[in-house]
Amino acid sequence: MLRLGIVGCGRVTTMFHLTAIKEVEEATVIAVADRNQYRMRSVRKKSGAERGYIDYRELLSDPEVDAVVINTPPRFHEEMVMGSLEAGKHVMCEKPLSRRVEGCLHIKQVQESTGLMVLPAHNYAFTPSLERTQELILSGEVGNAESISLRFENNLKSYRSKTDFRHKTEFGIVEDVLPHILSVAHGLAGTAEKLIDVKERRKSYDVVDNMNIVLSTDRGVELDCFMSWTKLIPSFKVEASCASGRVETDLMRSPYSVTVESRGVTRKMDEKKGLKLYLDLLRFKHPSFQNQYRHLCRLVDGSEEPRITIDDEVDIIRMTEEVEKHLFKTDPP
Repeated sequence: MLRLGIVGCGRVTTMFHLTAIKEVEEATVIAVADRNQYRMRSVRKKSGAERGYIDYRELLSDPEVDAVVINTPPRFHEEMVMGSLEAGKHVMCEKPLSRRVEGCLHIKQVQESTGLMVLPAHNYAFTPSLERTQELILSGEVGNAESISLRFENNLKSYRSKTDFRHKTEFGIVEDVLPHILSVAHGLAGTAEKLIDVKERRKSYDVVDNMNIVLSTDRGVELDCFMSWTKLIPSFKVEASCASGRVETDLMRSPYSVTVESRGVTRKMDEKKGLKLYLDLLRFKHPSFQNQYRHLCRLVDGSEEPRITIDDEVDIIRMTEEVEKHLFKTDPP
């Protein structure tokens, strides 16, 4: 049993992480930490954790914690990941591990010296329908991907985040959403390495809240990426146009369903459907979070190899930095 300590008791923890952990037999929460005492006590009660801390460093000193889950705003990630490794704990950290490439490389150096596991949390990369899409491309059934459309649409007002880091900079949407897109595209088309075009606009917020980015990967695949904070109904649609067909899925709303067009025939592949799946999604029981925690447990016990590495995270942060520099016309603040 992997004994978890959660740092950060905001919406991502209460909506997604706690719900997922309850479905994973190999893991349990034994400690939580948040500098807001009310949030800490609330999550401690919901999770059944034995202990709660105001200072996260006390959680890192807890000898019964095997792995630390970091669900705080990005500006705290690098320090907390480093502190966890130095305390002898495995780590799963919400994206990004660091806000800069240099910080992520430093984490990699310490991780390699300790032999501990560090899993960058890119939950959509563990969605069953994405895994099926990857299989269809790798098997040759639809041929290699030639271009991919990725549309991540969310509604910040309904999300009701406990923190406002998304609105702290003009282009906070890049840090918030682009890593989701890049982690999903990586398994389908390789590493995004060239920025082709950027268009942004403000719709409901004082900062940019809708953006389109066109990228190309090291395999020559074009990525058409749309990001929004203002859509009424959240979704994450992925459509891959391939050499001999097309594959489409919505990772957020239909995590087990894939539509395939091959040799002039279109068919829908559903591993799961029905009322239970619909209710699970309404209750935020998304399978990607559960699969991510199972992967963490298997990384720690040595039964699986990392599916997302720190090197992958470095590539994601590097492209995020490139987009930010383009938008700011200089280094971001």
